[in-house]
Amino acid sequence: MKNLYVVCLLMLLAAGTARADFNDGVIAYIAGDYEHAYNTMISIAKTDEQNALAQYYLGMMCLKGQGVEKNYEEAGKWFRKSAENRLPQGQYRLAELYTEGEGVPRDFEFAYIWYSVGAAHKHKLSQNAVEKARSKLSKTELTEANKLVAEFIGKYGPAKEDAAQAQPVASKPKSE
Repeated sequence: MKNLYVVCLLMLLAAGTARADFNDGVIAYIAGDYEHAYNTMISIAKTDEQNALAQYYLGMMCLKGQGVEKNYEEAGKWFRKSAENRLPQGQYRLAELYTEGEGVPRDFEFAYIWYSVGAAHKHKLSQNAVEKARSKLSKTELTEANKLVAEFIGKYGPAKEDAAQAQPVASKPKSE
């Protein structure tokens, strides 16, 4: 029983330290100390693969060349990780990369899919981008993309406890 208390105490201390490290990284980012922010976030992201916010910050720093050389491929990698960890901001940024073909192949279907997933979280920028992305797809592409939208929302959309609050994006077929 004593060992259980020690393990619990260590877990609580570790969780507090991780939160303090993350906050330290955010403060460094806001202050413009991007090298410190990058080093903090990369350490967190490597030890906690579920930390979508650290992954998102790394994506932003790679996208903008803050604390690290600008690298769209690396930005795409970090945005994908944050997107797959259900962070709508990461989903939006990944969709933007697909739209522009920066760091990932230009793919309007995947842009539409990721914007739709972000919109399912009620992320305003994603909601605003869905229709524009949809308009770039043919009727056939839209039909195929909508099949993946449902799958992706199931995997990466709002968690079940949030699902009651989120509304899926309705898409009408493109008239040709």
